[in-house]
Amino acid sequence: MTGIPHVLIIGGGLGGLCLAQGLRKAGLGFAVYERDDVRGLEQDRFQDQRVRIGPQGARALYECLPPEAWEEFTACAEGGGRSAFVTEQLRELLVLPQPTAGTTPQHTHHRASGSALHRLLMSGLDGHLVHGGREFTGYERTGDGRIGAHFADGATAHGDLLVGADGADSRVRRQLLPHAVRADTHVLAVSGRLDLAGARTDELPEILVTASTSVLTPRSDAMFCAAGLTSAAGRRGRAGADPGPADGPLLARPGHHVLWTYVARTATYPRDVGHFDGKALRAEVAGRIESWHPDLVRLVAEADPESVVAVRMLGMRPVEPWPPGPVTLLGDAIHGMPALGGTGATTALRDARLLSGLLARRRDPVQAIGAYESEMRSYGFDAVARSLRATRSATSESRLARTLLRGALRTAAHSGWVRAAVFRDFGE
Repeated sequence: MTGIPHVLIIGGGLGGLCLAQGLRKAGLGFAVYERDDVRGLEQDRFQDQRVRIGPQGARALYECLPPEAWEEFTACAEGGGRSAFVTEQLRELLVLPQPTAGTTPQHTHHRASGSALHRLLMSGLDGHLVHGGREFTGYERTGDGRIGAHFADGATAHGDLLVGADGADSRVRRQLLPHAVRADTHVLAVSGRLDLAGARTDELPEILVTASTSVLTPRSDAMFCAAGLTSAAGRRGRAGADPGPADGPLLARPGHHVLWTYVARTATYPRDVGHFDGKALRAEVAGRIESWHPDLVRLVAEADPESVVAVRMLGMRPVEPWPPGPVTLLGDAIHGMPALGGTGATTALRDARLLSGLLARRRDPVQAIGAYESEMRSYGFDAVARSLRATRSATSESRLARTLLRGALRTAAHSGWVRAAVFRDFGE
């Protein structure tokens, strides 16, 4: 392969768009192909997400985004915020202050609306660079050594390299690594959203509306709550409200909400839980937590039933090294992980920075992909392992283990070295 490679990116999520921004900054050719309407992703896939971005993800955004987009991000994104651990009666176990991994924005923690971050990553990627409504069906090596990507509408795109950034159900992964599978943790997560308006914000405890809160019980279940601000794009999509001028701040967030996720072992749910609608799922969780603190009960009971969904918690099994070639994977497509631990977005952004940087520096693109895959496998599957440990811990059936965990958190509240040991990888 000679000259500047043209990269086909399958998937227009956060990782795929960050890669596109990095390639654009390096002067490399690319095109992004997304199954859904790209602008609609802000209102559908990312509307209710609160994305936690650790220092590795912040550095990726800093290096891949154009300077004006990075400045917009740092001006409007929230800090990493506090993290609290409480009992089901809202008795405090430990509160961690906002993490400070560094003093500059590119070396610290942030939180942002998923829809707003997606819109920011679209900055400058006009229609001829990002193509929506293109459902990827497979790829082939052509006679001249290039890659042909095929789509459901009969179209074919040609490039020198292909990157699968198409999520946990990646079709690129299925063809490239058919032996790579996701493991079932046998944990089911039910999530919902309580929208707050006016005085209702003052009716909940301060910790629930200002921090990320982990509710740890003596039983084999747990709840995680994240306070957030509804994005302008999300509000327009749901209520038809006009959030303001189209050229206003990309990360403006006018409305408050609290997202909650209840997790328990799948075997403890009714057999037909997979067929429950939002109202039935809400009632199922409400019945399980009826003895908890009334404010936690309220989070569930008053949640919008259309926001309540159930998701099986899956995680990629580690994959042995494979020979590098002109096709590779990024983000959840290769190291998808349960949401517990909050490092999925950071790891995908880190992939994008690493791959775009190596492609910009190396003459041989396949050698660059080999170097990328070697490093990505190490930190990516390490992140998956941490997330799986957090999932197992949250739903452990051992009362002794859960009692010891709550005791360790109480001890960490009064001991700096214990706190440092327990949370050494927290929020990477």
